[in-house]
Amino acid sequence: MLSKIAFFETDAHPDIAADRARLLPALRQQLQSPGRNATITPAAGGTLGVCFDADFAGERRFLKTHLPGARASLAREADALAQLYGKAIVIDRFEIPLADGTARLCLLMPALTPLAGPLDPADAAALAEACGQRLKDWRPDGLASFEQHLASAAEALKTLSDRGLLEQASAAEVRRLVALLGDRRADFPEALCHGDFGPKNIMRQAGALRVIDWEDAFHGIAGYDYLYWLTFMENRPFLQTAAFGRTGLSPDVERAILVLVVLLKSYLAVLSGEHLKHAVSAQARIAEILDLPR
Repeated sequence: MLSKIAFFETDAHPDIAADRARLLPALRQQLQSPGRNATITPAAGGTLGVCFDADFAGERRFLKTHLPGARASLAREADALAQLYGKAIVIDRFEIPLADGTARLCLLMPALTPLAGPLDPADAAALAEACGQRLKDWRPDGLASFEQHLASAAEALKTLSDRGLLEQASAAEVRRLVALLGDRRADFPEALCHGDFGPKNIMRQAGALRVIDWEDAFHGIAGYDYLYWLTFMENRPFLQTAAFGRTGLSPDVERAILVLVVLLKSYLAVLSGEHLKHAVSAQARIAEILDLPR
């Protein structure tokens, strides 16, 4: 999530649609060589997605590249996928040269199948923990930290409060819970966190679950990814029954992490303008977390 926040915090970010259009001829030239003829079309979805659908004579593939300056993040994602799934996900990794003398890293992957419906909370918690265990010794350079999330939360709280999107009493309780996370940070179990562990990033490949899009991975807290998963609207019904007791963290810490995630998501929505389309306000979503019974 931090990469999306950073993208929208600056006015100088690139035009994603224009960037995709600029990359398309170079990709077609790369993938339409003799013996490798493919149809390439821009793929829909993804906040910062520079992604394409590829069809090799009826065999569907998914191609992912990156925005200018974000090569390292995509390279880390490729490394994470290799650690988790071997060569089952990244079929090919190559660079395409561009007219301006730069090059883009590209990952060619299978076309995975979206989930048909929400996971059971127990399955989501187990999947998040399994990924963390598989990646516990993965130490790439440049990973974000949990402390960066806390720093972003301070700006998020100020922005939502200044714009009247968060009531004073709610803002005070959010501030207390975020401070609790900072004060007790040293006591929490460490884990490699996905950073965007949501339904669209959990796919199926021949029946097996695959967690993709590791560009926002960070050094964090064991249990964070499961709590993050709960904050998606399709998982909202689980909040009343499965918010506490599945991470090994105390209920007050679980509540604090849920609040942190919803606060940052609300901030991102304000930065991008998406909050104007939301049916549920930031105040309502945060109050829902604050009011959860233990």
